[in-house]
Amino acid sequence: MSNKFDSTETQLPPISKEALASFQENRDAIIKETVSQSLKIDHEVEHHGEKAPQLLTIGLEFTTKMLEAAMTTGEVVLLEDELKWAKDRLPHDGVQMEHVINRFEIYRGVVNETLPSDYASEIITFIDWMIDYQRALISEIE
Repeated sequence: MSNKFDSTETQLPPISKEALASFQENRDAIIKETVSQSLKIDHEVEHHGEKAPQLLTIGLEFTTKMLEAAMTTGEVVLLEDELKWAKDRLPHDGVQMEHVINRFEIYRGVVNETLPSDYASEIITFIDWMIDYQRALISEIE
């Protein structure tokens, strides 16, 4: 886990074209496996009922699109906006911010298991940034 969070940092190095292509080729499998593993944590998803798989998939698809955009440009402000929106919106749907972190950690693990290690490490830099930023947002609430 990265502990190098700096709330003023708005850019990371863009990832390589090869890493992005590998991520995009495996995007659906990464989302599917992340949803599968997330559904096993009953207390985090039971309030969604039968719609849990769909809701998790939709959320991860959106997150993946924002992540791809940020990784292409290196602009993490795209991710900041998404995470701030999530902090304000998701609690109304019964989603705790710790659940979001858990999903990001699962997502990171799936990326690490799915992609070649050199590509995964480029992408994980962005996922770690998201996790650290989410933790910072939670600490603002507490």
